[in-house]
Formats: sequence, C-alpha cells, structure tokens
Amino acid sequence: MRKILTLLMCAAIALVSAENVEITADHFEADQMKKVTEFIGNVHMKKGSDELNATKVYVYFDDKRKPVRYEAVGKSSFVIHMQNGRYYVGKADKLVYRPGSELYELYGNVVLKEPKLDRTIMGEKVVVEKVTGRANVEGDDGKPVRFIFKVEEPDAGTNR
Repeated sequence: MRKILTLLMCAAIALVSAENVEITADHFEADQMKKVTEFIGNVHMKKGSDELNATKVYVYFDDKRKPVRYEAVGKSSFVIHMQNGRYYVGKADKLVYRPGSELYELYGNVVLKEPKLDRTIMGEKVVVEKVTGRANVEGDDGKPVRFIFKVEEPDAGTNR
C-alpha cells in the first residue's frame, strides 16, 4: 500500500513540475491541509540531472498543488547541475530548493565540490543559483569559510 501511495504522489509531483521528479523512500506521509508531503528513511530524489539523498524530504505545495519548496534534512548528499554546464557534488545537514527561483540553500557543515575545477568550498551556509552557477558562502563564529583549490606552479626551468 505504501509503495502505491508513493508512486501516486510521485506521479502527482511529476505532473505539476517542469521536469519529472522521482522520489523513493521507506515511508510516505501527506497532509493535504498543510499542503506538505513527507518522505522518510533512505530518501532518494531525482529531478532532471540533479540527485539528492537524505534521511527526510519535505515537499511543500501552493494552492494549485505546485511544489514551491523542497527541504531535505539529515545528512543530505547531492549532485546539482548548473545551466552553464558546471556541476557541484556535496553534502550538508539541510538542503532547501526553491524551484521558482532555482535556488539551492545549504545549511550546516556544508561541503561543496566542483570536480571539473578541482575546488572545494566549506561553510555553514551556502546559496547556489542554478541558472548562473554562482555560490555565496558564509561561515559562523566558530567555523570560518574554507576554500581549497589547486594551483599549478610553472616548472623551475620555465620563464614566466
């Protein structure tokens, strides 16, 4: 019965969004009055080429049953593809995606890697714009922002 409900809800989500959304989880709950669905346990979500794994995922809907916010909590890991061809791989304690503005908000112990450029950003809050690929990173009092990247040094015998 749970699997049937999950399949029906995933079908409903897919119908109201521009890209198909596929969510699998151990458990599913929906509250039509609050306009929220909750996927619990071993959650895997795929939306286009983006992927997310988390302990829980909440999907919030507007009055027209369109998703307005996805919220993942509990050791989220993800792959986010930007429209400019770049992509990020990372993890965070909490991830919020706002489909209207195509904005990802990452909170708590954020590690964001850009494999193509061999760069890693770490912070407590990161906001990523899917359209531009821009990332804004914030630390907090106890944890400053860290940025790790590779610098290729010229050979000793090479003129500059």
